[in-house]
Amino acid sequence: MRALIISNPKSGTSETMLGEVIGTIESLYEEIIIKKTQEIGDALRFAKESGSFDHLIVIGGDGTLNEVVNGLMTLELEERPTIGIIPAGTCNDFARALELPIQPTQAASIIKSNHEQHVDVIQVDEMYALNFVGVGLIADTSRQIDPGEKESLGSIGYFLATIRQFREADPFQIRLRRGDELLYEGDVSFLYVGNGSYLGTVPTKLETQSFSDGMLEVVHSSSIGFPMIRQLLAQQLGLDQKSEEWNHFQTSYVEVELNEPQVIDIDGEHFETDHLAIQIREQALMFLTP
Repeated sequence: MRALIISNPKSGTSETMLGEVIGTIESLYEEIIIKKTQEIGDALRFAKESGSFDHLIVIGGDGTLNEVVNGLMTLELEERPTIGIIPAGTCNDFARALELPIQPTQAASIIKSNHEQHVDVIQVDEMYALNFVGVGLIADTSRQIDPGEKESLGSIGYFLATIRQFREADPFQIRLRRGDELLYEGDVSFLYVGNGSYLGTVPTKLETQSFSDGMLEVVHSSSIGFPMIRQLLAQQLGLDQKSEEWNHFQTSYVEVELNEPQVIDIDGEHFETDHLAIQIREQALMFLTP
């Protein structure tokens, strides 16, 4: 077998870590090629050129993984190598969803087990994501996080940014459609369309959450301030979540119409638009899992 390793030194991947990972898995392969990213877009480009490899091993965080996914989705299904993740970022949300160890050599040992699992991919217009699409409070939180807090505090930095945004969140109007069917119309403080089960290291705890069921999880709420905090705490504590302000449903496709352009967060990547077409690409990628 042949393996391509895409390593992001900026995510905290040291030469020692890289050496430990290679030492753990090298007996599996006849050839290992290592490519290190230097700037945004490198992982995307490397993934596009990975069709001749059996395994593609990503050493990095959620941003590096997002680039890899977008690169792989340009390949035909049968050309896409199986993906192994060595978490090296701040949150590593999809690695957590796959229940992978955060410690590098332990994660590398999972690759040696060669247990494979199909995973769905979210398609957002011409972009792809594994974990989530966020609008409103979710997008504003990740965009406004202080870089110093992110580097020094990790996931706690996301928590602090969330608290700040609770005070400043403004509702916005959306329409959710599935073909000719109007699913929802009204003001919301956030929209979450998810496939993974973690957001900023915090488990979403949606009862129907699965990354391999061919369905998207759609959650939106019109509450802000303390009611929003109370609702989120109830969800995390497993309490009754019934509320007229809180809506959750599943679908394989949803069209999002916004009255004005909003910042959109797709697995940590940000842009502005007033319209999104979101669908699930069922079992589009294969991952090495416990």
